[in-house]
Amino acid sequence: MREMVEKSIQLNRELDALLVRALESNKAIKIGWGRGDDPKPRNGEMGVASHLPIGARVRLLGNIGDLAAICAEGGNFTLEGEAGGWFGAWNRGAKLVVEQQCGARLGLKQEDGQIICHASSGAETGAGMLGGLVVVRGSAGKRAGAGMKGGTLVIMGDAASDIGTNMEGGQIIVNGRCPPPGEGATSIALSSEKLTEINEMLEEINLKIDSDAALIVTDTEHSTTVSMPTRGIDSQFDSITIVSGGNPRLHEHAPLDLLTLLQLRGEEKGMLLPLPVFPLLDSGKGLKGDFLNRQPCIVNSHPREIDLLRISENNLHDCTDGLSGAAGAVICLDNLPRMNDAELDAMIALVKSRLADDKFILLGGGVDRISMIHRMAAALDCDGVIANSATAAHLPASAVLPMVGLSAREHQLTRKGVSQGVSIPWEAGASDTLIIAAAGAQFIVTNPFANSEIPKTDKGKAEAIENWLATLDSEIRGRLVEIGEDGIDQLNRRHLRALDSDTANMTGIRLAGYDRPMPQWLGQ
Repeated sequence: MREMVEKSIQLNRELDALLVRALESNKAIKIGWGRGDDPKPRNGEMGVASHLPIGARVRLLGNIGDLAAICAEGGNFTLEGEAGGWFGAWNRGAKLVVEQQCGARLGLKQEDGQIICHASSGAETGAGMLGGLVVVRGSAGKRAGAGMKGGTLVIMGDAASDIGTNMEGGQIIVNGRCPPPGEGATSIALSSEKLTEINEMLEEINLKIDSDAALIVTDTEHSTTVSMPTRGIDSQFDSITIVSGGNPRLHEHAPLDLLTLLQLRGEEKGMLLPLPVFPLLDSGKGLKGDFLNRQPCIVNSHPREIDLLRISENNLHDCTDGLSGAAGAVICLDNLPRMNDAELDAMIALVKSRLADDKFILLGGGVDRISMIHRMAAALDCDGVIANSATAAHLPASAVLPMVGLSAREHQLTRKGVSQGVSIPWEAGASDTLIIAAAGAQFIVTNPFANSEIPKTDKGKAEAIENWLATLDSEIRGRLVEIGEDGIDQLNRRHLRALDSDTANMTGIRLAGYDRPMPQWLGQ
């Protein structure tokens, strides 16, 4: 583990332990000072002080990295130093203070609370705000207040270009120089009533705006909307089949090895999958049964100790309790705001600090961005990658196989010990599971209720999943007996056949009858 990640995890765990004792005794926490109050500032730790509870009081000395004090439920946090990007993102009610400058996306998607930056901030300050107050005493970077839906953003200094772009609500006040607003926003005159209202809001922090300050709100006459496309696939694996590699059929009573070992990167230990499949479920509650007691799942909440918790913007606020007892986490990049490598590194450090030691971290994302995801996973010490076949491009599921394979070879994932999985938007059968395994991935991710109605009770859900796993196990065994292979790990691309030339051309899989790849693939 890299040194800065290790330092960040250690600081987070220390802070969590201190918070428990401080809340019990109603005391404040100071970090960055020695026993005699001699300064020992922190430097560069990332993802620190997230999910602050109501009643917490924390003061930290030093310059820290991205994603500090995110997802706060309440309390007070003061940073005597500089902050990286995303400071206070997703704030729900805390009072957060940065005494020096701050990076991009300060207060991103804040729902409530107050954030004060006593110097300047980077791009997209207050972007996507839903409520509360964000105050920047210096200047703010471009696209400040972009996509705001509510709340108040006050910039005491100068604003940069595209301020308020695509606003849907809320208000931005600029006390310094202000360029023309971006599309979807407009500047209106600051009335005496509004001036009084804003100054009363700022009175607590001893600030006051001038009567000629700019007020930027939604342009109702020329508003902008963004309609996001749906994600899906064009077709399933209907044009690919599994064939024998030339071995004779096995006896029906032959011993078969269906186990798949997912190893922690650089470690010998790992996780054992009885079947090479991760059921994708909303909750891990009530998952009991002969198969389910051994089969890890990927869940959005209430993970068991063998399950992976899926991290997305939908459960980011509530994930900490689940992480403490989970076998690992899947960070779903398609359901989080765009992050660069440094910001994602901070998110990984934050998640790891809530997990016990030696737990899995996987990255998940659309197959149309798989090269970027593979590169990030390799660079940021992740244990695995899940390629989601359902994308806005609605590619054929068959296209996933060469896209994942070629990218994995380019980034040398096998040599680096990064496991690979493929997520499909339909209920997987034995053929789907074996096709994925033969293509080189270690596991498939699937929703067992994708093609059927979800039972209303936890017991009913567990029974339905148990029956599905039992059927999958039986059918996989039957296919292995038929093709003459005694284990999942024996499968490779020679067991795959494309049933039409279009699929053979797209995937590089041998065309049935022709029994070799199409000519353009022979040089790969």
